[in-house]
This record gives sequence, C-alpha cells and structure tokens, in this order.
Amino acid sequence: MATKAFTGGVVLKRGDGTDPEVFTVVPELKIAPSIGVNKDIIKVSNFDSIDNHEYIAAYLGDGVEVTLEWNLLLDDVQQTAIRDDVNDGVNRNFELTVTNGTKVLTRTFTVTMMGWNDDFSFEDAHKLSAKGKITGAIVDVVV
Repeated sequence: MATKAFTGGVVLKRGDGTDPEVFTVVPELKIAPSIGVNKDIIKVSNFDSIDNHEYIAAYLGDGVEVTLEWNLLLDDVQQTAIRDDVNDGVNRNFELTVTNGTKVLTRTFTVTMMGWNDDFSFEDAHKLSAKGKITGAIVDVVV
C-alpha cells in the first residue's frame, strides 16, 4: 500500500530560549520555510589515488536560507518577537510539524535571523515576512 503524501497540517513554533525550551505557535503562517542543507565538496585526491582519478568528499553541511511569511497581526506577541529576534541578532530555535493525518514529522532547527519586513496591500492581506539562515543540525522525528 502506498504511503500518503503530506497534504497539510503545517505548524511553525518559535522557541523561547529557556531550558527546557517551550515552543509557541507563530499564528497565521502563510509560507512555511523550505528547510534543507547544502554541502560543498573538497578534493581528497593524493599521489596514491588510483588510475589518476580525482576523488572528492562532501564537506560540512551549510543550512539553507529560509523565508517565512504570515498574515500580519499587529498585536501578536510571537510575530512581534520575530521582529525582535532580527533586531537583536538572535539565533532562534524553531519547531516545524507536518502531518498527513496518520504520521507526524517534527523538525527542529536553529535560524540566524537576518531580516524582516511588513508588506501592506490594498488588494491582499497585510503580511509579515522574515528571512534567516539555518545554523547547525536539523533534527527530524517521525511518530
């Protein structure tokens, strides 16, 4: 039997930095982050390399830049805290959960917050956008 694809149920929570950390939903998420890692390669060839071939290896993982977008809520504590994280130069832990109705993927990661902006529109909802870069490991748990 084929496994069902994820069809919704995406929730993004912001950590409070305490121990143990408490994660709280940042409401009205419109665009969830594209989460991943890129690796540069390094040459590991040497004078003993076989058949004059070049050998390479993956180097340290480099987290991708993430873009987040919410419907703007002017008085929301968590949305205000996103702006504060950028302004204060904070690395912030996030928890993203995705469900397909049967299984839940919980992905935790840390983001170096790099920028935010409020977008006001006559024809669409006002938006809060934020940008950051993943730093460190991404941890996945599926239950």
